[in-house]
Amino acid sequence: MSHSGNIVSLFVTLFICTLDGYSMMNYRVPTKRAYGYFAAVTAVCLAFNSYITIHYGSTVLRSVILFTIGLPYFVLILLITKDKISQTVFNFWLWINIYDIIANFSAFINDYTLKDAYFLTALRFVLFGGYFILYNKHLKAKHRMLMDRLKVNWWIFSFIPMSFTGLICLVNYYFLDFHGVTRNYPVLLMICILMLLVYILIFYTFQTAGDAMERERIAGNMKEQILLQKKQYEFYLQKREAERIFRHDARHRDSILISYLENGEVEGAKEFLKKELAEIEKNAKIPFCENTLINAVLSEYRTKAEQEGLEFSARIQMPKELACDEAEFCVMLSNLLENSLDAAKSYIAISIKHLNHQLSLNVKNDYEGGLKKSAENNYLTTKPQGSGLGLKSVEAILKSNSGFLKIEDTDGVFDVFATLKN
Repeated sequence: MSHSGNIVSLFVTLFICTLDGYSMMNYRVPTKRAYGYFAAVTAVCLAFNSYITIHYGSTVLRSVILFTIGLPYFVLILLITKDKISQTVFNFWLWINIYDIIANFSAFINDYTLKDAYFLTALRFVLFGGYFILYNKHLKAKHRMLMDRLKVNWWIFSFIPMSFTGLICLVNYYFLDFHGVTRNYPVLLMICILMLLVYILIFYTFQTAGDAMERERIAGNMKEQILLQKKQYEFYLQKREAERIFRHDARHRDSILISYLENGEVEGAKEFLKKELAEIEKNAKIPFCENTLINAVLSEYRTKAEQEGLEFSARIQMPKELACDEAEFCVMLSNLLENSLDAAKSYIAISIKHLNHQLSLNVKNDYEGGLKKSAENNYLTTKPQGSGLGLKSVEAILKSNSGFLKIEDTDGVFDVFATLKN
């Protein structure tokens, strides 16, 4: 193939591989900007590798392409991804393995059929395009679910695709011409079969672990929902009891009032009524919202906060009926308020708003002392008997409802923002 043919082949491969690799990651920049970054890196890689092809030949390019193309893309992905670095490393080397399988399979077909470079380019375009469609339609959701749900050490698992890549590079380096063909296909076939078996085993293991974690999460949510229903019932009983006591005491109040009036003590009757009205206003609890379950949760934590000597303020603007799972929202609300109650120094402030089919929740409190964080920058519980599962439960609920969580702690104030679709 001429130099121009090699450059066209390189461009086609880079283009379709960029689309495939892009799909496997999550990015913290808008899609258009991310594509712009990838286009810029693609242009630089195309120019640099075209120079190598023209001056040193395609054989040299094949031996260094992992560094002249893989490394620039890897650095770019690290800079703009919102995944953890360990997850990004695993996904990158996983994609390199997929590229190796498709590249070697297409080379095998070409070497034993037409032995034409343009046919090889067209075949790779079809195979990579087919993988792009397959991944986005059937595999992406499961892949991202496992990435987000599983809490494993991705650094360790990254050595698996890196090892397979190293093996394939060694085989291709030492067998540039194997019995008239460009690759040692028996060895490469064994490596690819082993690779597929290992990934099937990993996927099955991860899927099993993910299902177990999901069942555990559902069981935990059900337990929380039962507790919430119990709290709601207790709240209802307390309200009924207060009404019963009020009606019972009304007879005595009426008797005293009649006694004042019969004796002509109008001023005494006025003072008595003023005291009664002041007591009623003192004990009156205005509902936070029309949703009875959420109102029960807020009322419970207001009472707990007042018992701890904390100021509790709430601004609630939300519909009576929720489109999202009401019980899950209450579980999330309870977890955040429980954390605030344990850490608050003098106040707890909560705000719930509903706007444009989005339900936003903000819980804020001041605190004393320092906060603990894990090596991955996650907040850890400071309670002696705490499990640290509160925020993890909140994150799981938000992920299942296409939500978002943001935590800030500045100047002694812990601020949690959460939004989810409603």
